[in-house]
Amino acid sequence: MPFTLIQIIYWTSLSIWFGGVLFIAIAPMIILKTVRENNPILPGVLSVNLDGQHGTLLGSLIVGDLANYLVRIELISAGVLLIAIVGQWIILAPAGTELIPPLVRAALYLIAAVLLIYKWRVTWPRMIQHRTDYIDHADEPEKANPALDELNRYQVESTRVLFILTGALLLLILMSASIAPKFVVQLPPA
Repeated sequence: MPFTLIQIIYWTSLSIWFGGVLFIAIAPMIILKTVRENNPILPGVLSVNLDGQHGTLLGSLIVGDLANYLVRIELISAGVLLIAIVGQWIILAPAGTELIPPLVRAALYLIAAVLLIYKWRVTWPRMIQHRTDYIDHADEPEKANPALDELNRYQVESTRVLFILTGALLLLILMSASIAPKFVVQLPPA
């Protein structure tokens, strides 16, 4: 019974985390495309230098709001998954050659967790800061253009981190397919 409960917790948290990452990897392209096609004008952001970029700014605001909520779900899922991984180690007590798959899963988890924290604490705050600088100095191209360049650079970095994170979680799913409890065969008394 404990193994089954740990597995339910493990697979639920891993699938929620992977689903969230996959969603945020796909959704921005669709949101940005849809918003750009409708060419909105943001009355709160008026500048000659932003002509034609209102859709991109609005789309990035929508994606940013989604990502802010989603990162909380990812952090909770990662925390619950860590508890499930520790539970697996305790219940399965791997030893010898049985130790390799759990170590690989633990390493993949660690990679994914580090990437999540990096995305949450480094790339997103810097993107938001450069976006704010870009909008605040839109009428000053000497300040706005470097901010836009940095924003674009961090968007590329964030996308790279997101796809590596997706790959790490996908590998973790594949490596988890073989998790099974040890069976003890009891022979009938002679």
